[in-house]
Amino acid sequence: MSPRTPGFEGRYIVVADEDRRVVNLVIETLLNDGHAVFMAYDGVSATQLAVNLKTCDLVISNTRVGGMAGLELIQELRVRLPKLPILYLANKRRSTPEAEQQLPKDVPILREPFTRRQLRAAVRYLLT
Repeated sequence: MSPRTPGFEGRYIVVADEDRRVVNLVIETLLNDGHAVFMAYDGVSATQLAVNLKTCDLVISNTRVGGMAGLELIQELRVRLPKLPILYLANKRRSTPEAEQQLPKDVPILREPFTRRQLRAAVRYLLT
């Protein structure tokens, strides 16, 4: 990854989700915390963003991302960017224990519904 933009202290975060309600909460929270946020409504776009950004510090993925399972997106990112931190948002209607067991051990799960405080804590944990 390339160096950060001079003077910018936030982080570069890709959010991959198709649920606009969740997207709005996540983006608003991250922007208020001073991060640069890039939105993708499908897994292919999320992968391209993460790979092509000069700097990508974190990807946040939901259970389902525009025709692709969040697990598929995470697996693709692990192949291309093995050290990239990823946060998995588990949709209570779509996430299954079987799928969650397939997640890499270093990908934490944040279960919906979650609060801004819980989101901030998870993001802070992954970015430190």
